[in-house]
This record gives sequence, structure tokens and C-alpha cells, in this order.
Amino acid sequence: MNQDWNRGLSLDEELVEKCKEMKPMDIIVGVLCKDVEATVLNVLNVINEGLYRYFPDYKMAIVICCAKSSDKTDETIDLFQPYSSIEKIVTHDITDGGKGAGVMTIFEIAHECEAKSVVLMDGDLLSAKPQWMQTIANPIVYGRADLTVPYYIRDKNDGVITNNLVYPFTRALYGIDIRQPIAGEYAISRNLYELLREHPLFPPDFGIDIFILTVAAAEGMYVKEGLFSLKIHESTTRYLEPEKFLIPMFRKVTGSMFNLAKYYEKHWKSKPPMWHAKYDRECFSQKPIPVRVNIPEMKQSFETEFASSKKIMSHYLPGEIISELENAVTNNANFDSELWIKIVYNYAAAWKDVESDSDKYLLLDSLKTLWIGRFVSYATEVKDMDINEAEVVIQKQAGLFEEKFDYLKSIYKEHSESKAMPPEKCVQ
Repeated sequence: MNQDWNRGLSLDEELVEKCKEMKPMDIIVGVLCKDVEATVLNVLNVINEGLYRYFPDYKMAIVICCAKSSDKTDETIDLFQPYSSIEKIVTHDITDGGKGAGVMTIFEIAHECEAKSVVLMDGDLLSAKPQWMQTIANPIVYGRADLTVPYYIRDKNDGVITNNLVYPFTRALYGIDIRQPIAGEYAISRNLYELLREHPLFPPDFGIDIFILTVAAAEGMYVKEGLFSLKIHESTTRYLEPEKFLIPMFRKVTGSMFNLAKYYEKHWKSKPPMWHAKYDRECFSQKPIPVRVNIPEMKQSFETEFASSKKIMSHYLPGEIISELENAVTNNANFDSELWIKIVYNYAAAWKDVESDSDKYLLLDSLKTLWIGRFVSYATEVKDMDINEAEVVIQKQAGLFEEKFDYLKSIYKEHSESKAMPPEKCVQ
């Protein structure tokens, strides 16, 4: 789908009229729903209770945005009745696409309602509590932030895309230490959602989470962490079938992240150095639910895929990095942070010159293989560690991403000056 997929999309006239009757609104909570028959009614009741309890004097609405479901999600939503002081809007996504299409629909409704703030929630949450509404929305309501992002308590093997890729990359480029940039739930100011809805890179899919955070950071909005809690959501079970859920999510999140790096190149190349904490901070909160990983199986998957994708990888990586990878595979050498950082930065630089969708798919698919390899090395290293010890490993890696930042700037310049052979030429 092209980058301007959202141009020309509009709400139906009946919904626009309803929004005009409701405006202006103080808080809109948008709930994204697809195949959430088992969980959505509880999520809606929790949101309803939270709004009623903590924001009794505000004009509020719950907007339920439905993608096409294969279960009885729509029928279940019909059972929900909010308090009389809270408006209810049920609509379908403004277009097909994925999570981003639902978020765009919510933003369009917020725009028509002249909403002062928007909260986004997933309809498959199992751990949501009424207090979440207050914790995540208050910084926006009180004018102390443009975006609040949750910090969820997660196992050392959870957040597989975040820990080794999205968190350190975003922190290095944009100087923003938000630990879980793609947490999924957000509270957003009117200034920010209006900026997002007009942005040319608004993604229609899983890339929406990193898009929201990156645009806020690059555009000088104030971002803060809030909503410190355990998170349990039903879709985590789909991680057990990575090819159906996790791998497509990796491609879309990473593609959006690289697109944004290209778009905001001038910003991150000129950003000031980031302040660093002197000490590692200890988390002594509730213990997260353990996430089990099959390291031998993932290692075998990495080695098999590396052998078949090595020629494609050589298009994006210098020969010495390919040699280091071969050594990691054949001699069981460590796939360490320094090697991983060089790989990620080379792929980000290569993305700048990739134009067709098929070439982008090849790039992301080969990086996915290397990401699995890095995760295997990380999971092996932290196997006997608790979450605080594993967090030190993650933080050290993020610090190295920052230390090697000049390397990215230098190779980004090289890719700007010379385009290489299209990757399909490398495919046998």
C-alpha cells in the first residue's frame, strides 16, 4: 500500500453528523477490535468504569472501531451499554489494512468531535483496570504531555521485537528513552493526533505504534511514560505461531521504523547527545508472567535461513560482517551486540535506496533471519538471569547503539551518494 493510502478517506455522512452534535469532546477512548469476542466486553466495561470514576465532569465518548472479524465480535459489542454520561460510537475501519486503519478512523472521529485528547486501547486486553484510564490520560488532560506511553512489566524473553531492535534504535536516533515504544496503548493530545492524521507516512498496519512515538519525538512533542502495570493480552498466544503473527509484525514495524528514519534524517543527524543515567535502576515490582522460548529450535531456524539468504544479505552488508556471521554459524561463535548493531545500521542505510515493495520485502525478510540469530544469542546469555540482570544486558546494548551512532551517519551518507545493484539480482 502506498504511503498516501489515507488521502481521500472520509467518514460516512451520518457519523460526521453525530460527531458534530457531540462536539466539543474532552476525552475519546478508541478501542480497536478484531476477533476479540472473548475479551472486548470486559475491556469496554473497564474503560466505562474508569471514565465514570475518574473523569465525572468531562465530556467523553467510547469509540469502538471494528475491523472485519471471523467471530462474534460485532454481536458482543452490541451488548455493551455505557453510563448515560458517556457517548458510544460503533463504526468499522475507514479502510482495510490493519491496526493503523483503525487508529486513522479514531483520529478522524476525534477531529470531527474536536476532541481535546484521545486514548487508544486494544480490545484483547486481559489485564486492564479502571485505574488505567486515569494513569494514562491525566498527563494529557492536565496539559503536561502530548503522548503517554505505558511501561509494562514484561518477562526477559517477552518484547522480542522491542528489546533488541525497536527500543535501542529509537533511543539512539531520537534521543528518547521510552522503554517500550510499541506498547500498544497510548494517550494523545489534540496537537499530536492532528499532526499524525496529516502525516504522509501514516501506516495502515502494525507500524502504527512506532509511527506514533517517532513522530512525537522527531516533531518536538513532549513524551512521557505512564501506566506502570502488568500487561496480559489474548493475542500473545499467537506468538506461539510466529510465521502467522510475529514475523509479519516484525516486517511491518521494522519497515515503518526505517521509513521514518529516512523521512527524519535531518532531525536525527543534528540531534544533541543524550544524557545518560549513571546507575542501573532496579525493578522490584510484581513478577511478570514467564515467557518460554525454544532456543535450540530457533537456533536451527536461524542457521538454515542464513544459509539460504546469505547471498541476499551480502547486498546490504559489507564482506567483513558476512564473514563474522559465517563464523557465528559455523564455529558457534557469539552473535554479540556489536555485530548486531552494525547489521541494523547497515540495513537502515540500505533501506534508503530500496524502492519497490518486492525489494523491501527481501530486505526485511533477510533482516528477520538475523534478528532471530541475535535473539538466540541474547536468550542464551540471559537464560539463568532474573529480569533485572537481563535488563542490564538490554541497557548496555542500547548504550552501544548510541555509541555507534556516528557509524550510522557515515554509512547513511555513503548510501546517499551511491546506489547499489537491486537485490533481486542477488537471488539465484
